[in-house]
Amino acid sequence: MDDFEVFEELFSFNPIFAYNEQTINRILKCRRSMENELFIDRLLKTLGIEHGHDLYPPRSNQDLRDLHQHIIDSSSPDHHKQSVLYYILKDVPDDRDAQQPAVNFAKAVFLPERYRIFMDGIWNLDRAHFAKAVDYLTEPVLIPTFPEELIYTLCTHPDQRDDKLPLAYYYTASPAITSPKVLKALFSVLAKASVTEAFFWARKQDGSIYRILFEQLIESILDGKEGEERAKHGMELIQLPFSKEEDVWFEAYLSEGKGRNLPGAEDMLRIRKTVTGRTRAIADSSNGFGANTSDGMDWSSLGGSWEQGSMIAR
Repeated sequence: MDDFEVFEELFSFNPIFAYNEQTINRILKCRRSMENELFIDRLLKTLGIEHGHDLYPPRSNQDLRDLHQHIIDSSSPDHHKQSVLYYILKDVPDDRDAQQPAVNFAKAVFLPERYRIFMDGIWNLDRAHFAKAVDYLTEPVLIPTFPEELIYTLCTHPDQRDDKLPLAYYYTASPAITSPKVLKALFSVLAKASVTEAFFWARKQDGSIYRILFEQLIESILDGKEGEERAKHGMELIQLPFSKEEDVWFEAYLSEGKGRNLPGAEDMLRIRKTVTGRTRAIADSSNGFGANTSDGMDWSSLGGSWEQGSMIAR
């Protein structure tokens, strides 16, 4: 299709097509849930269209024509323009056989497969179809685009509750993450999946952010919901092979830092000292340490594990 620049040709299936109110409201709701920036907004910016929020979603046929013209007037390569037009054609409601106009357009302009797959992923992400989005965005043919923004969205979106999805994308794309905000969001998901894995992952990060993540790991455990899972993660943490510097951080955070008021902070600090041989035994500690469940952690069972030699060597 050499005439994609002509609106009547691109929308030949219905030149007076306009988004219905339901579609517009759904898109606006999704934008609000993504901190007021959809991925299509970012893509429009890459075309040099700065006010994508005002243009998308178009409220009328004339607005759609204006959006089309802004895209065509961009100095970007044709396949970038065509990718965004493909995204817009995917908005055609299901009662018109869903994706058929978009599919036909992609075939007509020979849109490269990697661009089509990426736009399928972005379109589904913008519609909060997270599992389907990750299926597309983890295709090996793709070069990671907006990887930090994608990870942050998958980690923090209020409707995205499957922790496997951001991890699947991260381990597949293997992007370099420089944003502290994104690092902390991803680390929170990692910590829920595996305390040990999160600990060793944090060690690979640069100096100051590493200590922040280290303290975040402690907080995520102590501030978690009381119960068996919290006790399990607590035991996993205190068994980790801290370096001398990490031991200093651990003690400082729980004794005098922000973590000192967390539930179970004093107990966790005391049992870590016991495990590493800095106290004689759990039973020798004050305040009934090791006697009962404290702050949702069964510290007496932790002590028993230590006595049986199942915890790390001193």
